[in-house]
Amino acid sequence: MIRKYVFGPIASRRLGVSLGVDLVPAKTCCQDCIYCEAKATTCHTIERKSWVNIHAVLAELDETLRSIPHPDFVTFSGAGEPTLNADIGKVIAFLKSRYPDCKVCLLTNGMLLGDRQVQQDVAGADMVIPSLDASNEAEYQAVNRPVSGESFEKLVAGLISFRQNSTMKIALEIFVAPGINDSAASIARFAGLAAKIAPDAIQLNTLDRPGVIKELRPAPPETMEKFRQALCRIAPVAVFGPR
Repeated sequence: MIRKYVFGPIASRRLGVSLGVDLVPAKTCCQDCIYCEAKATTCHTIERKSWVNIHAVLAELDETLRSIPHPDFVTFSGAGEPTLNADIGKVIAFLKSRYPDCKVCLLTNGMLLGDRQVQQDVAGADMVIPSLDASNEAEYQAVNRPVSGESFEKLVAGLISFRQNSTMKIALEIFVAPGINDSAASIARFAGLAAKIAPDAIQLNTLDRPGVIKELRPAPPETMEKFRQALCRIAPVAVFGPR
């Protein structure tokens, strides 16, 4: 079978055996993050719509899951932002109805999590891993480069709203970009923001594969440890870095 929307399963450091589902065309995203290993965003948008044929997605998922041992997670990820697909709720409902033993995880940049419709659409997932890669507006624009008009304040408010309206597990992912968001002041701000968001867990990450900006380098272990020490009072912290 030639797959167009489903990939893997792969061995994930965070999720065990994970089967990926890509719900938007490659590099369709509301951010253009400097560290993205899928390279630069080519369709920079915040429009939610049926970006791909949802019936084809469901058929491909069904055929794949009937032919392989069930993974630990079916994960919405890939080369774009999954919540831009207005049909994501239909995919979650399909998985929960037909394959109830499969847990569902959403990897997201978090920009749309404050939207009540998005909150309803993803409510059936078991786990959400949203990103928080900045501690203020300047870092947000430097690291994530969101769609014009989108603000850091809105992102944080959306994450807090999602936490307040959701019962699923939330693991907040923070990407450490040396020289941009790793100062002592930044770390203190991250801790304050994480306390407000109140995730169940925090995942610290840094560059593993080449990103969009060739000058970007991985954060050294001592910097990751400073983050860990500041954040471990809020939630359990897992530190990931180059393999």
